[in-house]
Amino acid sequence: MASFAMRAVVPVRSARSRVARRSRADAGPKRFGTAFAFARDRPGAGPAPARTAVVPKAAEAPDGPSTDSAAAEAVAAAFVDAHVTSGTRVGVLRSGSCVSAVMAEIHDRVADGRLRDVVAVPADALAAKEAAVAGVPVSPFLVNDDGALVPSAVDVLAMQPDELVVNADGGVDAVFGRAQRPTQPDLIAARLMLDAARVVALLATRSDGKPIQDHTALFEKVDDADPETETETETNDADDDARVGFSPLGGAVPLAMRFADKAAFEEDAEELDDLFLGDAEVWRRGAELDANPRGGKNPYVSPDGRHTIVDLKFNDPLAKPPSRWRDGFVLLGERASAAKIAAELATLDGVLAHGLVLGASVAYVGETSADGAVAARQIGG
Repeated sequence: MASFAMRAVVPVRSARSRVARRSRADAGPKRFGTAFAFARDRPGAGPAPARTAVVPKAAEAPDGPSTDSAAAEAVAAAFVDAHVTSGTRVGVLRSGSCVSAVMAEIHDRVADGRLRDVVAVPADALAAKEAAVAGVPVSPFLVNDDGALVPSAVDVLAMQPDELVVNADGGVDAVFGRAQRPTQPDLIAARLMLDAARVVALLATRSDGKPIQDHTALFEKVDDADPETETETETNDADDDARVGFSPLGGAVPLAMRFADKAAFEEDAEELDDLFLGDAEVWRRGAELDANPRGGKNPYVSPDGRHTIVDLKFNDPLAKPPSRWRDGFVLLGERASAAKIAAELATLDGVLAHGLVLGASVAYVGETSADGAVAARQIGG
């Protein structure tokens, strides 16, 4: 992930109250997607990284697409070695180089007799296509139970997130569902599968669109100083040393929001916008990738007509061009964990599902060094 230099830390002010935020929201007319700027205070860095285990799977590959392919194959082999045995039901979300490699690895092992009776359980049409192309048998995720569709069993879920980090406590959080092509994600089915899976495994060769060259850059880091007693100068130095190479989880979080009609949706969107006033902007997805915050001329509505998708963008509106906050996710003007953001979203009836993964069971990361060497590394589990 991209590195950055932390700015000097200033004394953290008290958090704004919800009442204060509401009074600002009520001060005048507002539409979701508009930007509000507040000064940001930067908290200190977090604890030291947890240990990782190197999976014995490595290869040499040149720069370019073949390098990413080699990394994905290493990740797939490590994942299948650890989690797939005969009879395993493997949940699959969306597509991607790692998902394709997992399906191909399973097919090869079934074909040569190392595995049998392994089935893919896709959460969406893209995942089903990945399995079909690889020749892996497919079993439906939602099954009819006396007239109601209910989730079926998933032994392990293989998913390729858009971005992931390892928290100070060793837990792995991620964001998924940012890609809008070739189809919009089914966030509701994805959340059902995340809840149903016995094991959630994140598979990645990239994070936030950038190749992973050093897996340790995914780890949240902290200094050893006591935040209650350290001086401001000590805090600044420690922050710069501890945060080199690490970027906290942030940027856009996709949300599935109910859509009964336009007026009802806009009320829900305004409530969401008020909740994250000054911290994030609400942008509805449209048919065009560059649609305006209201979804452009053709805002997206799900095929069943019951929900739409918005992006909750944790961006600094004063940056030119607007870019994500240095602190990643923010709430009440201060750095916030993915868990805190998810908890806030859970208070809104209009939000049906979100693209946050909290505390994944394990992650397999394809690391590609500057000289082209590829290795898969296991984090957690």
